[in-house]
Amino acid sequence: MAKRVATVDDFQELTNELGMVPMQFLIPTITENKGDIRGAEPETALRWYNDGLAEPVSGTVRAKPASLNAGSVAESDEDKRKGAVEIAEGWDDLHHLQRVALAKQIAGNDDVKTAAAADQIIAAELDRRAQVATGGPNAVTSNALRSDA
Repeated sequence: MAKRVATVDDFQELTNELGMVPMQFLIPTITENKGDIRGAEPETALRWYNDGLAEPVSGTVRAKPASLNAGSVAESDEDKRKGAVEIAEGWDDLHHLQRVALAKQIAGNDDVKTAAAADQIIAAELDRRAQVATGGPNAVTSNALRSDA
């Protein structure tokens, strides 16, 4: 037997006092995190449902996500230790022995032996810091919108 197909009328019945259907996101999107609940007009709610993005839920639509940390990047103690190491502008112009010493500080061990390995560790740490500063890899910043950036 075929599965019943949802219609706009079905979603119209789910509207709250504001005329919105509370929808919980099943996957992260550009503007929502997985688990976020957002109100949508019945036509939009039906489209999200058919596209597999969200499903209707009962309850109230919150202005904030259920998790106050949604969209933020959690830092471990190890990440905080790495973040305390100062990386100067122009670090890539430093002598290779200075870059190796800096990478050893970031790595927290003496296993770094080459300038190439040091450069990779330093660059990875700078990328991690950028993600923490912007709230994650998909965050939009004002620099991304500038034409001279």
